[in-house]
Amino acid sequence: MGGGVLVDVAAPAPARAGASDAFRWCSRCQNMWFIAGGNNGHCPVSHLWDHNHYTNGSWTFWLPDDQSTDTFGQLRLKWCQTCKAVYFGQGRGVCPNNGNGHTPSVRAYRIETNVGGTISGFPKQSGWRRCERCLLLCWGPGWMDGHCPMGGGAHVMACFIHPTLGWIFEDYMPRHT
Repeated sequence: MGGGVLVDVAAPAPARAGASDAFRWCSRCQNMWFIAGGNNGHCPVSHLWDHNHYTNGSWTFWLPDDQSTDTFGQLRLKWCQTCKAVYFGQGRGVCPNNGNGHTPSVRAYRIETNVGGTISGFPKQSGWRRCERCLLLCWGPGWMDGHCPMGGGAHVMACFIHPTLGWIFEDYMPRHT
């Protein structure tokens, strides 16, 4: 999966109760998706015969869910039951298979971020971003190769104003194994 900064800090073995390790990176669309949803979803990259998300080159990512006692990060993510993409659940976002937006998962998931919240000592990968248009969680260093389902083309990465650094990208850090 090239690039990115790994943040590894000594930590006990991750407690998996209330967490899912069914998240992967799609090398075609650069988005995170849920692999345990019954099929490989619908990648927004247009292809004549294959609309599946790809797993080649992906780590196994895991995120605590809303049933976990793990409170690191923000409880903001859901996965779409139709296309399997992971998105920020404050809206319906854009689903390539459903004109009404994403069909939200029952569970919500936590992700650690530089926007606020406490950071754990678990191994994680920085460089993930939120697209302002489609609300998907996408791989930031690959954003030019990404494919936003809202109008195609590259994702529009969310930024914020830091008091001393000025404009910086929101950075999301899923845990990995």
